Amino acid sequence: MSALPAEVPAADPRERFLDVAWSIGMRLCRDAIWDGDRCNWLGDSMEAHGGEWKVAHKSFGPDLYSGTIGIALFLARLHRMRPDTVLAQTARGAIRQALSKADEIPPGFRHALYSGWVGIALVLLDAAQLLGEPPLKKEALRLVDGQLGHEIEPMSLDVISGAAGAIAGLCAIDRRLGGDRYLDEARRLGEHLLTHAHRDDDAWSWTTMPPLGPQEQKDLAGYSHGAAGIALALLELFVRTKDDRFMEGALGGFAYERRHFSVEQQNWPDFRSFASPTPQQLGYSLAWCHGAPGIGLSRLRAFHLTDDETYRREAESAIGGTYRPLTMASGADGYSLCHGLGGNAELFIAAADTLGDERYRAVAESVGDRGIHAVHLNRNPWPCGVLSGGETPNLMLGTAGIGYFYLRLYDSAAVPSVLLVA
Repeated sequence: MSALPAEVPAADPRERFLDVAWSIGMRLCRDAIWDGDRCNWLGDSMEAHGGEWKVAHKSFGPDLYSGTIGIALFLARLHRMRPDTVLAQTARGAIRQALSKADEIPPGFRHALYSGWVGIALVLLDAAQLLGEPPLKKEALRLVDGQLGHEIEPMSLDVISGAAGAIAGLCAIDRRLGGDRYLDEARRLGEHLLTHAHRDDDAWSWTTMPPLGPQEQKDLAGYSHGAAGIALALLELFVRTKDDRFMEGALGGFAYERRHFSVEQQNWPDFRSFASPTPQQLGYSLAWCHGAPGIGLSRLRAFHLTDDETYRREAESAIGGTYRPLTMASGADGYSLCHGLGGNAELFIAAADTLGDERYRAVAESVGDRGIHAVHLNRNPWPCGVLSGGETPNLMLGTAGIGYFYLRLYDSAAVPSVLLVA
């Protein structure tokens, strides 16, 4: 009797997510505009014009949020998952473009994670390994060292362009380098956060942006511009320094948001002056930048750092507030990381990884499958995050970030989050 044939292992069912990321990556390579060994892209963006925000079709700067370094990060990580010389060449071209324009970032923003040199440096450190380019490490250190000790604007506080994001970025850089090379700078930024906190009994908050219009505006909750991101940065500092003042600030920031949590909404209010339907009625956003998805990520990280069940319960509240809207398909769905389905689904990927419950990952995968059927298979443009705009290529508002979301669905252990930098 002949031997049975060897059993062929089943194909990885998550390969479908890598296929989507690959399709997006190949389109980015196709659409790159080259000048010598550097490349950039054209796409929609929001620009201030005549006192209003309007859609502009333009090329992009060097930053992580919407610039070429963010696109390079996606292409480099895709190259590591499915090696390809065109991907690697385009990622290198985008990196060279970012380095050539880094000096155009104003000095007051160079410490920033998403809009400054610290974010560029963090990508360069990762790209040095992903692309096999050791000299990029030297460029990364040059950028970080070049912005050390500069004067910080009083309102430079948040995760996007302020001290909180810089702390997260510097801590992440130190983890990659090993040691405490940038701990003193992170501590200095933490002191800035302590100095500019508004303290109301046990609740601490920070004014990160002025109101748009004559009405008053409370200090913001939320991850990107509010108390959640700032409190988490202070908690990260406490873990590294054991300085109780940083823990006091972290607890204060979380207490501020706890004070305003809506049990009915399972969410935290968006205090931006334009986000409320009426002056008497609170508005609630649902995004990484403002609302439960981003706040939930902060609590998952806080739980990971402390094992405090309070943070787990608050993360579960955020998950509950995000779940139902996330599972209700809409023709207006966008998939961007900043304020789209990709960013909201990241909460469920992080919950699966942090809490060890694969049911959360299944929720995120269902969002990915929705995009496959509504967009990818029909070869439709990806709905992006520029209000009233079309498809755009960048990381936080566009297709590079959507591709990154699909890489996270494919292998979240090998592809770290860009929404919760650690």
